[in-house]
Amino acid sequence: MTASSSRRTPGTRPPRTALTGGILLWADGRLEPGSVVFGDGVIQTIAAGEVPAGTDPSDAVRVDIVHDATGCIVAPGFVDTHVHGGLGANFMAADAAAGIRISRWLAAGGVTSCLATTSGASADQLHRSLDGLAGLRGRLAGGHGVDLVGIHAEGPFLDPSHRGVHRPEHLRLPSPEAVDALLEAGDGAVKVVTLAPELPDGMDAVARLAEAGVHPSLGHSGASFQQAEAAVRRGLNRATHLFNALPPMHHRSPGPVPALLADPRVRCEIVGDGVHVAPEMVRFAVGVAGWERIMLVSDGSDVSGLQPGRQTRWDGTEVEVTEDGARTLTGAVAGGVDRLCDAVRTVVRLGGVETADALRMASAVPAESLDLTDRGRLIPGQHADLVVLDAELRVRTTYVRGEIVYDREETA
Repeated sequence: MTASSSRRTPGTRPPRTALTGGILLWADGRLEPGSVVFGDGVIQTIAAGEVPAGTDPSDAVRVDIVHDATGCIVAPGFVDTHVHGGLGANFMAADAAAGIRISRWLAAGGVTSCLATTSGASADQLHRSLDGLAGLRGRLAGGHGVDLVGIHAEGPFLDPSHRGVHRPEHLRLPSPEAVDALLEAGDGAVKVVTLAPELPDGMDAVARLAEAGVHPSLGHSGASFQQAEAAVRRGLNRATHLFNALPPMHHRSPGPVPALLADPRVRCEIVGDGVHVAPEMVRFAVGVAGWERIMLVSDGSDVSGLQPGRQTRWDGTEVEVTEDGARTLTGAVAGGVDRLCDAVRTVVRLGGVETADALRMASAVPAESLDLTDRGRLIPGQHADLVVLDAELRVRTTYVRGEIVYDREETA
């Protein structure tokens, strides 16, 4: 994004930038004109109308640089709480090179923070990945990329009959010893654990995770309505890719989905690519739970961003990548290939979700689900994590801590 002015004012303070001329997603959900002024990595003020460089209308914030967002929406940066990789790299590698590639893919999709999501593996390999990812926490891509805020362990405590593409030999029961070993390997970085609470020791595992400050998430589970309710009472407060790898709703056997949607303590992930979940079901979920409890995720894997055709995932699984997603050679859905900007656009255009609500489902809701109070809304004092989207809801620029980490004009 080209700055229209770069005049610096005297003094030693860091320069302040105004992102002006666009439509802001205000914290109360309004989409109205305004400017965001930020400096030293945080939002300084939000102002109605434009703020030219050098002006000081409130005698509190002086602007040094102006970035023009005319014709665009300025929203909080997206928070992807369920992403495995991208551009041929998987977080299971748990090294800086993988982090750089994945950060590049996420930033181009408007993501400013993420949870590195692990997959099924042997206990030794999983624990090595968790240990390595714990060491990558913070800004990826050499300190100039998206913010890795922690780990989402998708398994290994999954129901074999709802395992999806997770290999059966990598599944384990959630014994106290297995849960403790997973948390110890993650060294405090594990924020979410997906599990099937109906497994032996599953309910105790939910309570154990909650007591450790980790968010238990029901997923890849055959739990009944009653078992889902019991898990929430024990501390479960999330649902992993709602509708997917779960029993379908039935009027005599409701399954876990209605229990999760009905309970105000639970926030639910939805893969909003139009493939994992029919747009009508996205509309249904938002209608039942409200946008405040639905968070968009990508569930992106290492094949996200690669050319269509047959690709091999990190674990050796062959998948067929198309514009609509990735499927195994037997036709099973094998994770997403879209990014959160694509999910926002899809649920607005196909799911009938209001633009402001969709944007908050990709920013405020996932941030709040992780107890992150320093991002997710355009509020003074929060991180200057911002995404600028054009009229087609495609990412033009992504900022992390006020620093441009993706600019479409520069990468075109």
